[in-house]
Amino acid sequence: MRGAMPAEPDNSYVIRFTALGAQVLPDEAADLLREALEATPGTGPVHGATHDPGARTVSGEFLLNVHLGIADAARDGSRLAREALKNAGFGDAQLVELYIALRVETA
Repeated sequence: MRGAMPAEPDNSYVIRFTALGAQVLPDEAADLLREALEATPGTGPVHGATHDPGARTVSGEFLLNVHLGIADAARDGSRLAREALKNAGFGDAQLVELYIALRVETA
C-alpha cells in the first residue's frame, strides 16, 4: 500500500509592478498604494511602494506564495496588483510593467 505523496511546498515570488495614472496622481499615492497592498487578501509581505509624480506612475512590490509555477504567479500577481490599485483609488491606472521572480532562499 502506498502512502500519500507529500504536498509540494508553495513557491514564493517577488511581484513588482508599475502603473501609469490616467491623470496626475495625488502626492500621497505611494502611501495609498502601500496601505491598499497591505490590506489586499492574498498578498504576502509588502516591500514598499513608490510614486513618480513627473511620470504619473506608482509602483509596488510584494511577495506572493503560489502552489504551482510562475504562470500562476503572473496571473495572481497581476490580479492582486490591479485590485490594490483599485482599492487605492487608482482604478483607471494602466498596469504597464509586471516583474515576477522566484524568491530563492539560501541556506
